[in-house]
Amino acid sequence: MEKKSESLVLTSEYFKIVSDKILDTFAHKHTLAKLPKTFQLYGYGAFDENKPNLKSDFEKIGNEFINGKYLYDKTREFEKGKPIIKINHYYKSIILLYIGYDNFEDFINTNTSKDLDKDGQLALLSSNDDTTYYYLNYFFGEDDNGILKGKTIISNNWKKIQHTFIYPLEDGTYRELYTHGTVNRQEDNISIKTKTPSGNRFMDGASEIYYIGNKALSNINYLVGTYCNFDIYNNTVAGRSILEKCESKEDMEQKALSPYIPPYIAMEIRNRRIENNNNVPKHFLELSDKSPYASLYEKITGTYKITFQLEDDFEEIIKFKISPNSYKIITLTENVYIVKDRLELLNKGSVINLRFSFTGIIALERVNIFFKTYYLKDGRETQGGVFSGIDNENRLVNGTLTINYTKT
Repeated sequence: MEKKSESLVLTSEYFKIVSDKILDTFAHKHTLAKLPKTFQLYGYGAFDENKPNLKSDFEKIGNEFINGKYLYDKTREFEKGKPIIKINHYYKSIILLYIGYDNFEDFINTNTSKDLDKDGQLALLSSNDDTTYYYLNYFFGEDDNGILKGKTIISNNWKKIQHTFIYPLEDGTYRELYTHGTVNRQEDNISIKTKTPSGNRFMDGASEIYYIGNKALSNINYLVGTYCNFDIYNNTVAGRSILEKCESKEDMEQKALSPYIPPYIAMEIRNRRIENNNNVPKHFLELSDKSPYASLYEKITGTYKITFQLEDDFEEIIKFKISPNSYKIITLTENVYIVKDRLELLNKGSVINLRFSFTGIIALERVNIFFKTYYLKDGRETQGGVFSGIDNENRLVNGTLTINYTKT
């Protein structure tokens, strides 16, 4: 049998309603036209015990000492924008009696409006410390495994987490890797630190961060975030991961062993992975297999004018600069912006690949550009290349281009 949480968890909106109800009750009880200052109101610091204060009111209801600053601290959490306010069991009971309700469900149901998430608040009230949540964990794996799955169990009121990562083997069996750790909520995000078994001890495992916004944790069906970890070859890796909520443990177990990957997951996860080889470079040329071409990469900075040859002898021109300081690509064509860019040296540094997505007054939506790096070696200012892409009418386009380059 599940054990109900003894604390009161309120959204910031409903905490404000509860707080206002407490203050209204206080003012009415003591026939006050104006509330006293903070110390006196809540009953802490330099306050007069003989004058009305919430500390004295609460102590008359219960039989234990009341920390007058506790409720004030909770109002400060609200004022600082904390989305969820948690009140301990004893204060919860005292507040309920003070505002004259049998339970907080009744209070929520009698204080509603279209701007309030009543269902979310009621879900928080019905949550409990022992509730366990089951998720499928999707990530892009090592080698040719493509998108992999894991089983994720979150328990102890979103404080504990356990991952079981599943690797399919050629003989049809599975290899499983385990990690467990802690969940820490920080405003709009949760961060996860895990440990993984290694022999007779546990070593540090993945670090993960997920955005949750102001949602009640019990209502989260998907978590989208990033991880940093060691893979099965002990290489350091990072990437995107998505957790998808399951209806039950049995549902999670069944889906985890299915080879099916939902398309809405595949399009978000595929190839979203960074992998660093397990080596310690002694020289910059050993950073990666691309390092020997760093001298060419250094020379690509400058000003470019690219003329695209489109159908019917139509030309489109884009001008940009590659900064010598940060290698940032800066648009120089008026009313045209490069919203996404990628720059890469290919084929042993002999080819430059530029990938652009545009917005603004231009006939192209996105292009993939290839041209030789000869101009960096022999000083030529004009040369040709090829491109393919999509124009602003959603048509597939390809053709040749001319590049005018000036070293700046």
